[in-house]
Amino acid sequence: MNQRYDMPRSRLARSVVRYLSESQVHPYATLRDFSLRGAVDVLDIDLDLSLDQRRSVPICSTEPIRIFMANDDSWSPHVISTRSDFPVGLVHTNLDPDVDGGLCLCIWEEDWSDLATSLTGQSLIERIRAWFTAMAAGTIHDDDQFLEPLILTGSNTLIIPAGEMEGPWHIDMALKHRTCSIVSMSRAEPETPIFEEDFAVYSPCLPSQVHRGLSNTPYDLGALQSLCLELGFNLIEGLKAWLLESEHLASAAHRRPLLILTVPKRRTVEGVNEKPEIWCYTLGGSVAELGERLDVTITEDDTTAPKVLGDISNAELSSIRMDPWRVVQRLDRSAARVFSGSSRAQDTPLLGIGAGAIGSNVATIATRSGLGPWVLVDGDITLPHNTVRQVQRNISVGLSKAYVLKQELDSVLAVGGNTSISVNVFNPGKEQASLDRALRNAEVAIDFSASPAVLGWLTDQPAKRAASAFFGPDGSDLVVISEDLSRSIKLDEIEAQYFWAVATEERLKNHLIAARLDRIRYANACQDLSRPLPPWQVHTLCGLAAGRLAQLLVEVNAGFRMWRLEPDIGAVDSVCMPVHKVSRFQANDVRLTVSEEVVRTMRMHRRQSGENETGGVLLGTFDLVRNVTHIVAALPAPPDSQQTPTYFIRGIKDLKPIIERLAKASAGRLHYIGEWHSHPGGVPARPSDDDERVYTHLKTHMEPSGSPFVMAICGELDTWLRAGWQERETVHGVIAHGEE
Repeated sequence: MNQRYDMPRSRLARSVVRYLSESQVHPYATLRDFSLRGAVDVLDIDLDLSLDQRRSVPICSTEPIRIFMANDDSWSPHVISTRSDFPVGLVHTNLDPDVDGGLCLCIWEEDWSDLATSLTGQSLIERIRAWFTAMAAGTIHDDDQFLEPLILTGSNTLIIPAGEMEGPWHIDMALKHRTCSIVSMSRAEPETPIFEEDFAVYSPCLPSQVHRGLSNTPYDLGALQSLCLELGFNLIEGLKAWLLESEHLASAAHRRPLLILTVPKRRTVEGVNEKPEIWCYTLGGSVAELGERLDVTITEDDTTAPKVLGDISNAELSSIRMDPWRVVQRLDRSAARVFSGSSRAQDTPLLGIGAGAIGSNVATIATRSGLGPWVLVDGDITLPHNTVRQVQRNISVGLSKAYVLKQELDSVLAVGGNTSISVNVFNPGKEQASLDRALRNAEVAIDFSASPAVLGWLTDQPAKRAASAFFGPDGSDLVVISEDLSRSIKLDEIEAQYFWAVATEERLKNHLIAARLDRIRYANACQDLSRPLPPWQVHTLCGLAAGRLAQLLVEVNAGFRMWRLEPDIGAVDSVCMPVHKVSRFQANDVRLTVSEEVVRTMRMHRRQSGENETGGVLLGTFDLVRNVTHIVAALPAPPDSQQTPTYFIRGIKDLKPIIERLAKASAGRLHYIGEWHSHPGGVPARPSDDDERVYTHLKTHMEPSGSPFVMAICGELDTWLRAGWQERETVHGVIAHGEE
């Protein structure tokens, strides 16, 4: 290699030189010169660009650039255009004072410490070429990308309130952190501000600007005045009037001036203002000293007054140094949604029933994601063992779970608005009206209680939509079931299908029979037992539940999802199960539902039996309190059944162990519900005299037990049902058959 190319001290500079001089393929760039400037290596390069004929920005096919690199690669390379007529004011450019005042190109956003690990000479050249290509095409700044800042900032931090970036604001906290200052602003006058430093705030609003390339960051008042004049605002005249206000004269000797300038910005000349830019500066010394240096005030014995013959035009503005501040804004729900990647435009009122392990963690994650506000319902208090896996902490022990969680959620973002109702939903007392209002207003009401009774209660409420999230018995499975937007399939009907799925689906095997037997007693009552459950496991599954909640808010269909965690290796398997439509029949307060999968199964067996009648047993779940029966399965005829064209007699071979196995796999929730059989073509699906005797037999044997009993007849055109139950109305129903 030419000795000249051995001269760079920077590893990256040497890599660029070797790539441009030794590459076996054309690098589309030519090294023109290399020089040393103190501790900086400088490369002059001509880039060869392949550009479209139509260009949004006048980029040339050959663009000269200069790259400045630290000799020890301790900072990121600076890239400037050396073309004398290169367009000024473009986005992603920066008039950087550290590189000869040239037009510095903003090539990357990554931290140099991360970028340096993989940036080769070739990748640097290609990245710069890609920048020019995107600039020429007008695609370097996406339409949905945030507007570019007009100037850079420093290490001091100003924290402004959430929401509209408009004052007036008040300082509620001014602290020192190491060598930096932190000032927090609020919209309301603080009752007990925290001041380690005392500031007086000057906060004008400048004329609206079109976003463009970065300007030189002003470090003195003269440079800031020049920039403001360029933007159509006379900063010094405004500052003079502010200094002469009586409020600032009275405290001028003891306060430091804090300049907060608001600059509205828009994307195009004709565009509307978007999010404004806030500039913040402190000036050395007190307000009184600033007034004297501007020749507008005079101070004696800590008393500041206007200077009668003062002339601000005599002030040496460039001698008044300033420190630029970083400006950050507190987050409301809208901003939190942006940072969490949510496209949801509006707040989403939510109702959470249960503020325990699942409810508290899911609500917290959802709040951080900008979802809410929440109404939280739980009648329990926080107990010591709850603090292991719930959001509530030791300081909350003895307090209402719902109230404590409400306080926690209100502290996550700059906006609160969450509400707690500390009641048991079955006995809300004087909170009944509040609970009813929360049910009506929530976009989704979510049951986090892990109580089948609460799930049933929620099903019957006038909510817009209901969902339920719960763990499996051993805490390694998460289940989330949710209604469709129109509530055509109720939550308890999905729950019944869930029990059938966990009893029959191989992917859900042992979900309800894998419960650990170990328990820990946390108090001295019989039921004061809790199961050990690692917090990391709870948080993992709750994160998935919160993600699922965000998904179902934009979905219209009912859903049934399960996540199965293998704690030993940390793997998670996601299972999505279908939710079947149901037919629903009512007689006074008694409800009978039949899954369309049950009807499909009966029709399939009828078709497969040919001219013979067939049948089997019905399985399902029931709720004695709510008078609800769900039929979720129709088993086929046992092998010892008698099937003929004119009658069917169900056999019993292997039937009992099958039903017992299904009951065990569903934790006892699946039950024998009754009988079904088919009628041949041309025969209506209505009970014959023999069928009536079968129903009487069912009633005789099952009514005394208190369980519901159902007989179904599957015909060619429809399916007929009759359901009886001790001391309850008899329910009849007919389900018309559609095309298979």
